Amino acid sequence: MSNTIDKAWEFFFEGKVLEAKQLLEKEYQVETCLDYAGLNLFAYLYLEEENFDKALLACQRYVQLARKEQNAEQEHIGLHQLAMVYRSQGNFKKALELIEEEATLLATDFSEDKLKWSVNDYEQGYLRLQLGELDSALHFMKRSLENALMTDDLIAQACAYRGLGEIYATSRITDLAEQAFLQSITAFEEADDDIGVEEVRELMTTYRII
Repeated sequence: MSNTIDKAWEFFFEGKVLEAKQLLEKEYQVETCLDYAGLNLFAYLYLEEENFDKALLACQRYVQLARKEQNAEQEHIGLHQLAMVYRSQGNFKKALELIEEEATLLATDFSEDKLKWSVNDYEQGYLRLQLGELDSALHFMKRSLENALMTDDLIAQACAYRGLGEIYATSRITDLAEQAFLQSITAFEEADDDIGVEEVRELMTTYRII
């Protein structure tokens, strides 16, 4: 990774989106970039602008580069990021297709990686929730939590609990929703993620689970 991309990421994490984009575009164009970190940053920068066409291009190039190099690790990341862009557009069906494609790759190359499975299962559950498929959403979100609990990753655990809370709340199973949301808050607090805590509290208010 170049110093330019390193510095641009620093700007991005500091909330200096414009500075990050200006610095990155001095040296790279999304159409020709052959650096995973650079393409990933382009995707996030374009999402910030809601420039979905350019964000899709960045992620598509990421996946193409990974396939050309036969790099399964980067390919699964690229598929996940590509799904994120479609999800941001509200195209949940296309996003789910990509997440399922990622799951096939995980089964082949990363079958024992509990964290990767937890993240993939979370997306499978969340996207099915958005598509109104509550039973299968619950199945995948429970599996996400099971996998997350086999890791030390508090954020993965917190996200899975939050997802369960949303599914239960949508299904109007209020007691289980409250329990899951509170467990999510506890995990986010343990991870010192104040933004995560606040997002769950907002969800509880939205679903009127207080």
